[in-house]
Amino acid sequence: MSGFFAMMAAPVAVALVLVAMHGYLGGHVVRRGVIFVDIALAQVSAFGVAVAMLFGAEHGTNTAWFSGLGATFIGALLIAATRGRDRRIPQEAYIGIIYAVFSAAMILVLTQVPHGGEEINHLLVGSILWVTWHQVIKTAVLYAVLGGVLVWAHGRLRAISDDPQAARADGVRLKRWDFLFYAVLGTVVTSSVQIAGVLLVFTLLVVPTVMVYRRGIADELVHLALVLVIGVLAVVIGAAASYWLDLPTGAAIVCVFGLLLGLQVTWEAVRGGGPA
Repeated sequence: MSGFFAMMAAPVAVALVLVAMHGYLGGHVVRRGVIFVDIALAQVSAFGVAVAMLFGAEHGTNTAWFSGLGATFIGALLIAATRGRDRRIPQEAYIGIIYAVFSAAMILVLTQVPHGGEEINHLLVGSILWVTWHQVIKTAVLYAVLGGVLVWAHGRLRAISDDPQAARADGVRLKRWDFLFYAVLGTVVTSSVQIAGVLLVFTLLVVPTVMVYRRGIADELVHLALVLVIGVLAVVIGAAASYWLDLPTGAAIVCVFGLLLGLQVTWEAVRGGGPA
């Protein structure tokens, strides 16, 4: 047991930091109906990291981080610009296109990098098992600063997420505030992807929020608290499974999140009721 705590303490700690930030952002993402925006931005960030590696940077360095961040800001600008009044084309369509194009571009770049296949796997599933306490503290400080920005902008962001047409009628400039939201989300994703990989980042953003919304929880503080409880449970179970069964940590946590959601859906179906 002492070996488990010695090896898994830092990975579990950083995963919980990610859960807290992604739990808040996930509420906005689900209400906006742009479910795959996180994985799209994560893929754009991964492309930026791949470009840095093409020019000799190592994964996890400041050069790779800033390259991923720059690419993510471009992705945030593209996504903010695709919000339109023509409802015949949902914004999710553009987000899917961005994801597909940058995924292909990342593969093209990494084919020119030594051990490119290993790097593709690394960007997908991350290396959360090898995270250090320095990375934990660095990530927590960065997310605390970004959290302050979100608190400052919460009223406008909530208005846009709940009813963009009403917000526009009230004089809120949607594209400007959209860019701020996606820039913050992109900065979070840039840090998260290099630690946890694309798949776990997407899971942390969406699955806990979906589970809470299925129960009809409307209060924001209660919602966030339940997201944290679900996140802690999934992270601890996934980390324990990865340690005792010798499994990749990130992939194990993703599967536990999926299992919890599947159990919830099954339980609701057996009880004869759907989402609240």
